[in-house]
Amino acid sequence: MIRLVFLVTIASILTETVRAQVGSSWSGDRYQRITIFFTNDVHGGIVNTEATFINPEFPPMIGGGASAARYIHTARRQAEKEGWGVLLLDQGDIFQGTLVGTKTGGKAVIDFMNLIRYDAMAVGNHDFDLGRDNLERIQKLSEFPFIAANIVDKETGELAPFVKPYVVKEVQGVRIGILGLATRGTLSMSYPAHVAGLDFLPEIPAARDYVRILREDEKCDFVILSTHAWLDYNPDEGYRRLLEDIKKGKDFERGTASGIEIAHFVPRIDLILTGHIHRGHNTPWEDPLTHTLVIQSYANSSAALGHINLYFDRKTRTLAGYNFDLDQGAMLTLFRDEFWPDPELDRTIAAWQSEVEKGFDEVIGRTRNDLKRTSDGESPMGNLVVEAMLEESGADAAMSNYGGVRAEIKAGDITARDVFKVMPFDNKIVLMKVKGSFVKELMEDRVAGNSNGMLVAGLKAVIDKNRTDRERVVTLEIADRPLDPDAEYTLAVSDYLAEGNSGFGRLTTVPEEFVAQTGVAIRDAMIRYIQKHSPVDLQPDGRFRIIRKIVN
Repeated sequence: MIRLVFLVTIASILTETVRAQVGSSWSGDRYQRITIFFTNDVHGGIVNTEATFINPEFPPMIGGGASAARYIHTARRQAEKEGWGVLLLDQGDIFQGTLVGTKTGGKAVIDFMNLIRYDAMAVGNHDFDLGRDNLERIQKLSEFPFIAANIVDKETGELAPFVKPYVVKEVQGVRIGILGLATRGTLSMSYPAHVAGLDFLPEIPAARDYVRILREDEKCDFVILSTHAWLDYNPDEGYRRLLEDIKKGKDFERGTASGIEIAHFVPRIDLILTGHIHRGHNTPWEDPLTHTLVIQSYANSSAALGHINLYFDRKTRTLAGYNFDLDQGAMLTLFRDEFWPDPELDRTIAAWQSEVEKGFDEVIGRTRNDLKRTSDGESPMGNLVVEAMLEESGADAAMSNYGGVRAEIKAGDITARDVFKVMPFDNKIVLMKVKGSFVKELMEDRVAGNSNGMLVAGLKAVIDKNRTDRERVVTLEIADRPLDPDAEYTLAVSDYLAEGNSGFGRLTTVPEEFVAQTGVAIRDAMIRYIQKHSPVDLQPDGRFRIIRKIVN
């Protein structure tokens, strides 16, 4: 314990010395500049978008992929003139989330990435949303490699045919190895059929093996890890949790690892680019012991493009420091009036949009109030989703997960486009016939530990977080009557949850003869519900009440 504290203290002093150099001026005679552009969780965000997160009432326009293209092309021209190096890397989840991304199966996004010359892309969990065959199709269209050293064939143990483990780039005299890793959590976040025949190996052992290859066999001066693993919302808190888990003897070699954990346990990685949780960081977090830098952009490349300049000692070809082109750090929000779009690509993307978005701006109804969402308890948006599922299916109760609700809708007119933003995935309604006791146990699953429950319709529940696990559901009613543990009820859930995802593993135990695939998309059910009940007026109504845990 004393040795660990001593090491962290000494490492922290060294870290501050490195960070103090960040703002220094870097002589071109002594240092070689290499600029890294990075994106993650693009989710089809190559189109012009209103920045409602800046100003909901008068949102400025974000320039989309065309603004990113012009910025990157300009930087490349300057780099060629002044002798810099440039790399452009993506950390996965490239297409699912916008009409132009989803409706083209990712082809439009790949075409865009080819046009602005990406160097490599790590594979994200949502890249499997339309199945492995679709992922292999767009990989063949790409002019850059998909990299993931830990996606293997289940039977042979060999690397999956659509990925490479790494690429090596000679950039202005610096030999750079770019290693790719998928998040092992892809197995539990994807439909089993979409990842059938594949295994996702634990990140830390895979990274350790390939870093050795890059350093010793490939003779790389600098190693970048491009991964869909994540950097914590608060990295310092994440690191404190890591140290606590080490004390408790946690096995980090087998489970799904975060970027911070990989940085700590795999020496000789210089820079880790992460993704997955849609939280951007203006400056890199640095591991106190290994000095690995970890950084991540926000979601949607058009809303946040990462840009960091690295400086290498020309004699030793080692990293001397880094800086940014903008005062706020590495994150660029590509406002259209500030980052002018490339006109030709702007027209191309607009043509893609017009082809796939016909009819999506027609008004389908209205809402009296803002339909907001939450990740805890009830919300108007969450209630709309499950009420639509309930009405469409005729089930006794409907359940969904918070993470499946991806956007909000403002008061006023509602278009099909608005609904698509809320439910961009092609999830369909599944019916399950179960006993009341099963419903109770399923709800106990979802409120155990720190879990916050679920979205519900057709039932009413009171959850007491002060009680021990498995005893927290204190009130449970269906159709305004107390739950009968021996009675049969029909549940409506998404096919995603029916596969056991998001903590709904108990659903996989329902016998096949009691499961009915309706084939009805939840998105379509929502559209019909809005059309029928317009103007919508949904508010939290006490259907899912949580008594908070008392902390002394």
